[in-house]
Amino acid sequence: MKTQTVRGRLLASTMIGGAALMALSSAPAYAQDGPTQVEAIVVTGSRIARQDYIANSPVATVSEERIEATGTVNVEAILNTLPQVVPGFSANSNNPADGTATVDLRGLGPQRTLVLLNGHRMTPATKAFSSPDLNTIPASLIERVEVVTGGASAVYGSDALAGVVNFIMKDDFQGLEFQTQYGMSSRGDGETFTLNALMGANFDGGRGNLTAFAGYYDRDGVLSTERDWAAVATSANGSLTGLRGRFDNVALNPFTSQPTVAGCASSASSPNITFRNNGTTAFGFCNDPIAGDPDSIITDRYNFAPTNYLSTPAERLNLAFLGNYDITDNVGLRMEAFYTDSRNANQLAPTPLTAALIPFDNIFVTPSIAAVLAGRPNPTADAVYRRRMADVGARLQTHNNKTFDFTTGLDWDMGSGWNADATYTYGRSEFTDTTFNDISRSRFAAATEGLSDGAVAPTVGNPNGSCSAATLAIFPDCVPYNPFGDGARPQAALDFIRQNFTDNTIFERHTFNANLTGSVMTLPAGDVAVALGFERREDSFSFNPDAAHAAGDIFGFNQERAVTGYYAVTEWYGEALVPLFRDVPFGQYVGLELGVRYSDYTSIGPVRSYKFGGEWQFNDDLRLRGMYQRASRAPNLFELFQAGDQGFPPMTDPCSTVIVTNGNPNNGPGTALGDPAVRAFCTAQMGFDPVTAGYVQPNSQIESFFYGNPDLSEEVSDTYTAGLVWSPSFIDNLDITLDWYDISVEDYIAPLAGGATGTMQACFASLNAAGPECFNSNIGALVYRDATSELKVRTYNVNVSQLETDGVDLTVNYRAPMGWLAGDSGFFGDTLRMNLMVNFLGSYVLDGIDYKGTIGAYNLNIGLPDWKANLSLGYDFGPVEVNWTSMFVPSMADQGDIFEGAGSYPGVDSYTIHELQGRWAINDTVEIYGGIRNLFDQDPHLITNAPDGNTDPNLYDVLGRYFYIGGRLRY
Repeated sequence: MKTQTVRGRLLASTMIGGAALMALSSAPAYAQDGPTQVEAIVVTGSRIARQDYIANSPVATVSEERIEATGTVNVEAILNTLPQVVPGFSANSNNPADGTATVDLRGLGPQRTLVLLNGHRMTPATKAFSSPDLNTIPASLIERVEVVTGGASAVYGSDALAGVVNFIMKDDFQGLEFQTQYGMSSRGDGETFTLNALMGANFDGGRGNLTAFAGYYDRDGVLSTERDWAAVATSANGSLTGLRGRFDNVALNPFTSQPTVAGCASSASSPNITFRNNGTTAFGFCNDPIAGDPDSIITDRYNFAPTNYLSTPAERLNLAFLGNYDITDNVGLRMEAFYTDSRNANQLAPTPLTAALIPFDNIFVTPSIAAVLAGRPNPTADAVYRRRMADVGARLQTHNNKTFDFTTGLDWDMGSGWNADATYTYGRSEFTDTTFNDISRSRFAAATEGLSDGAVAPTVGNPNGSCSAATLAIFPDCVPYNPFGDGARPQAALDFIRQNFTDNTIFERHTFNANLTGSVMTLPAGDVAVALGFERREDSFSFNPDAAHAAGDIFGFNQERAVTGYYAVTEWYGEALVPLFRDVPFGQYVGLELGVRYSDYTSIGPVRSYKFGGEWQFNDDLRLRGMYQRASRAPNLFELFQAGDQGFPPMTDPCSTVIVTNGNPNNGPGTALGDPAVRAFCTAQMGFDPVTAGYVQPNSQIESFFYGNPDLSEEVSDTYTAGLVWSPSFIDNLDITLDWYDISVEDYIAPLAGGATGTMQACFASLNAAGPECFNSNIGALVYRDATSELKVRTYNVNVSQLETDGVDLTVNYRAPMGWLAGDSGFFGDTLRMNLMVNFLGSYVLDGIDYKGTIGAYNLNIGLPDWKANLSLGYDFGPVEVNWTSMFVPSMADQGDIFEGAGSYPGVDSYTIHELQGRWAINDTVEIYGGIRNLFDQDPHLITNAPDGNTDPNLYDVLGRYFYIGGRLRY
C-alpha cells in the first residue's frame, strides 16, 4: 500500500508553498445542542421537526469545521475523542482486529450503538458485532455528526441501546473542490495520504442538484519495533512457544528433568525439553520472563511483539453520488449511492504451533533427543510438541471490505403542515479475509513422520529424508520438516506445511420505511405534533470460511465454521410532542415527548420500545429536560447461529501447581489447589493428582469454543436522562449543558458466565461435573481435558448478564469577547472560542463487578476512567485560524486479570495529549492547513493485560508527535 511516487507528484502539484505553513486551525470542535433558533428541522433522536436544536435527549454535534480542523481522515479517530465514547476498533487495532473501525457509546459495545447515514441504517460489515465499518464513510463529505447518548429504539428500532450516531452528508453542493493531505510522524513513519474531489451542480432552473464525491486514502503500517516501549512483549512475559521447539512434559508420561542452559534464573533444570544449535542436543526449557533487552536474557520464551503492527496499513477508495429533484412544487425525489473498497491488514507473530504430536522415531531425532524420549515411562509414545514457526514467516491477514449502499425516496409536502416520505434502501457488504503463513495440521503431521510410519531418514545422498509412500499418495509434494532447533530448513519443506486461506462474509439488507408528520390538534400552549411510521427490514448473512479454516486444519488461527442466517422485522411507530403550558408564571413552556414502537421479528417475535419525557423552559436562560426510554436490541445473526468457533482467551487453570503473575511464579498453597475439594475435582477430571505430578499449565491462553443460541431473546434497557441547558443572559455567548444518565441493560447477551474464563470459574466453583455450570445437553462438557491434560472450555450465548452504567456529561461553549485585543487593526479576531466537554463516570457494573476507574480487565479490554475531558480553544488572526485542543484521561487501576481475586492493582498515570492545528485562507479559491497531533510527544501508558501492543492503542496515542499539511482548491 505504498504509493510514494503518486503521493509526491500529487502533493507537489497542489501544495506549493505549504512547507512554509505556520501553526493554524479552526473553530471549536464540538457543540452540545444549543439554543440557536432556526427553521423547523429534524434532530437525531426524533422524527418530528422542531424549531431549535435543543432536543429532550442529550445530543452532541461534531461539525464539519471540527472534522477539517483535526486533520483526521479516519472518522473513528474523531469520535473517539468524545468523552461519551469508549474507543472501539481503529487504525491502531492489530490484535484483536478485523480491519474495521467501530464506535462504542458508553462502553456498551459497538453492537449496541446504532450508526446511521443520513438517518438510514448502514450495512454491517463483519460477523462479530454486525456493526458497520466506519471506514466506508468519507470524512470529507460529512456536513456534521449528531450523537444521541441514551436509548433511542422507540424512534429507530433495534441496536440503539447506548445511543445513535448519525452521519449527515453534504447533499446540495455547487462547484468543484479538490483537497489533499499528507502526514508523517516525527520518527519519519506512519505516512498517510489523501486526495478527494467533490463536485456538484444545480439543474433545471434550480429544481435539482447532483453532487458527486471521490476520495482516495493510503496509510503505511508501523511495526512495534519502531517504538522502544512496544518492542518487547510485557503483558505475557513472552510466549512459552519458543523458536527452537519444545516437548511439553505430560504428567501421565513425564520426562526426566534436563539441565537448562547456563545462566537460567528460573530453574537449573526442567522436565519440558527444548533443543539447541541445529537441533541435535536436548536441554531443559528455561522459563525466564522476557523483560528489557530480549537479547540480553537467557530464556527460551519468545518475544512476539516485534512483528505486530502498532498502526496498520490501509488503502481505500470512496465514491458517493447524491441527488435531489423537485418533481412538483410539493413532491421531491432523492437518491444516494455510496461505494467503498476498503483494504486493511494486520500482522501477528509467526504461528504458535502447539499440541502437535511428534513420533518417538521421527527421522530427525538425534541420539541426545532419543535418550530423553526413552527415559519416559512409555518411551514409544508420541511427544507433545510446540514451536514458534518463524521460518515460515509472520502471520499476515488482509481484509477487503466492499460496501454498497443505495437509497431512494420521495418527499411529499401535503399542505397544512403535513409531510410524508417513503424510502427504500439496499445495502450489501462483501468482506474478504485472506490469511498468509499459517501452518496446516495435516501437512505438518505428514512432514514429521517416524521411521515406523515408513518415512526415510536423511542420508548423504538424501540429506532431507523422504516422506512415506502412504503420505506421498495423499500429498505428492510432501517434504520432511525438521522440528528440532532453530537451524535452516529447505524452502520446499516450509512451502509444504504453509497454509494460506481465504474467508468470505456477505451481508445484505433491504429496508422500506414510510413516515407521516404533522399537527393533529392545537392546544392553548401550541400544536400537538406527531410522527407516524412503518418499517420493514430484511437481513441476510453468510460466513463462508475456507475449507481448511472450517475443518480446523490450521495451527496459528482459530477454527471457524460456516454460518448462514436470515431474519426480517416489521415495525410500526408513533411519536408526539404535546405542549402543556406556555407563558405561564412558572415558565415559558412545558411540554411532553412521547413515543412507542412495535417490532415483530421472525427470529424472536414481538418487541415493544417506548419513551416518555419532556422539557420545562423557565425563561430565556434556563431549560430543564428529561427522558425515560425503554430500548431493545434483537440478537444479531451471528449471536443466534455461531457454530462453535475456536478461541484462545487468557486464563489460569485452577489445576496448575504454578501460576505466573507478572513474571513471578506462585507455588503451592497460593494456588487453587490449596483447597482439597478443588484438588479432588482436578484429580477426577485429569485422571491423576496434579499436585503429586507437579502439573503446570503449559500455555496462558486456553483453547475454547464459542456457540450461538437460537433461543436467545432480546436485550432491553432502561435509560433515564435528566439535565439542564443554561444560557445566562448576563454572560453573552455562554451555553452550558449538564446531563445525568443512567442506563441499565437486562438480558445482556454474552457467553455463559461472561465468557470462557467465567464458564471455567463457574464450573470450578460448583465442582459438579454433571451440573449445568459444567455440562450442557446440546454441547456436552463445558470444561474438560484433552489427551495431554490441558484444559479446554466450551461456552455459548445466553441472556443472563446485566450491565449498568451512569454518569454526568458537562458541556461548556463560550465565545469570549476579545475586542480590547482586536482594537481597530482588523487583523485580530474579536472572539476567543472555547469548548469543554467532560464525562464523569458514576459506575460501570457488569455482572456485579464495578469497573469504574479501571483498565485492562480480561473480559472487557477497555479503559473506563473516572472522568474524561476534551478542551478546545480557537482564535482568528486575520485570514489565519488557530486552534488548540487538549484531551485528558485521569489515572486508572491496571487490573490485569480481575478474576485473580482481591488486592490492589498497579496504577496507570493520568494522560494528557495536546494538538495544534489551523488553516490559512489565501483567497476565496486556495486554502492551506496543517497541524501537529500529540504536540509534546507523549508516550502511551503500558498496562498489564494490554489489548494490543503493551497498551490500549485506541485510548492512548501510539505514534507520538505527528505532522500533517494539506490544501484545498475551490472553484
